Amino acid sequence: MAPATSGALHDLAARIADRLPAEQSAFWLLSGARFSFDARLALVDRAEQSLDIQYFILEKDPTSRLLFDRIVQAADRGVRVRILLDDLTLNGKDAELSGLEGHPNISVRTFNPWHSRSKPGRIFEYFMRLGRLNHRMHNKTIIADGTFAMLGGRNIGDRYFGVWEDFVQNDLDVMTAGPAAVEVAASFDLYWNSGQSYSVVDVAKPKAAAQELGTTREILREGYLSAREKLASFPLETSSWDALFEQLVETAAAGTGVLGVDLPDVDQIVPGEVRPEQLYAQILDMLARAERRVLLSTAYLVPDEQFFNLLAELEGRGVEVVLLTNSLASNNHMVAHTAYKEWRKRLLGIGVDLFEARDDSLYISEYETPPIDSEFLGLHSKAIVVDDHLSFIGSPNIDPRSLMINTEIGFFIDSEELTRRLSALIERDISADAAWRVYQDERGRLRWVSSAGTVTKQPALGFLQRATAFFINLLPLESQA
Repeated sequence: MAPATSGALHDLAARIADRLPAEQSAFWLLSGARFSFDARLALVDRAEQSLDIQYFILEKDPTSRLLFDRIVQAADRGVRVRILLDDLTLNGKDAELSGLEGHPNISVRTFNPWHSRSKPGRIFEYFMRLGRLNHRMHNKTIIADGTFAMLGGRNIGDRYFGVWEDFVQNDLDVMTAGPAAVEVAASFDLYWNSGQSYSVVDVAKPKAAAQELGTTREILREGYLSAREKLASFPLETSSWDALFEQLVETAAAGTGVLGVDLPDVDQIVPGEVRPEQLYAQILDMLARAERRVLLSTAYLVPDEQFFNLLAELEGRGVEVVLLTNSLASNNHMVAHTAYKEWRKRLLGIGVDLFEARDDSLYISEYETPPIDSEFLGLHSKAIVVDDHLSFIGSPNIDPRSLMINTEIGFFIDSEELTRRLSALIERDISADAAWRVYQDERGRLRWVSSAGTVTKQPALGFLQRATAFFINLLPLESQA
């Protein structure tokens, strides 16, 4: 569908466009957990024509149930809804999703699905068809009425929106209105029409495919109404969102955005054919243009030689390079961490400033939604700042899986105001109250220093986590990190 020509979101986008230079888009950073979820609810509640929703992970928990109940209500209003989900984590969810397909205004597709729909069968099939099934869709996008679009690091689940007691994520999305939103809508169509996207009803087992919409409605509603206390900060019924929309009008950052997106079917290129340029090449090009400073925040940091050599070249010509990633304590991906730790000394050796997120960050409250008091904070954002005007925000980490195996999406944004805001956010996250600065002492031994003091072993949550990391380190899994 073309962007809406009327309705609440169209009118809001028009108001914002009147305040921007011609041909520029509006951008907003979505950092705090509560506002990030509110923004999603607002787009869904006020959509009148279309909703396109694309995610890597969809959890079966209260926030996902709440959001999807509102999506069904949007479809009841006549909104055309298309939902595209990667198949990796859909085990056990076919019935609910098939129920959604029973709505005349909702279509659900799954990307690169398994033939087997059971957990044991999936494990066996994965190893039998590793070349195909290893290719996952890591994109995360929402497009509402073709006028507003959102992308970034967050999946749909409690830990991304601050309502999980075990841990919450320091994550980041960017929302846009204007020409940039149209680009995101086009990228969704590219994936929706890919040869790797299948109707969930066509791949589900007959019993699951037969679930009715009414049953799914009941599951969704019970799923969040039974968690009223956890969701106390969010409106459980549709809202006008007038205050949030006024905030968007006042805080829009003007700029130009270039969307980078991997081709969905790049894994199916015949050997010997030229591989199309992917998002990774655009990231390298952005970094290569740095003249003064690079700030980079990534949940998982496992560079390849090309990336490492570029950082060395930047340092060699006087560019300050600052890298922030997870510590062992804040990391929920042990394979990625064990691969990363082999790069620490090499990165420090070329002169980069290396920081690792603290699980007990002073700023954890930004990512907890009351009344939740979470045990620790993990880093999940993916962002880059180059000099004082270029920003990148998207779904890829700096690791082999993001750069060469999965599909990814992100915005390259030229905006001094947005870059100022993003720089301040990363600067906060590398402060001594939020991160450990990693360095080598005079004998070449690694040390970690923060406002909590200096430690001689990598920060961890305890012996069990250290032991797990040790045994994973014995496995040859770096290419899958």
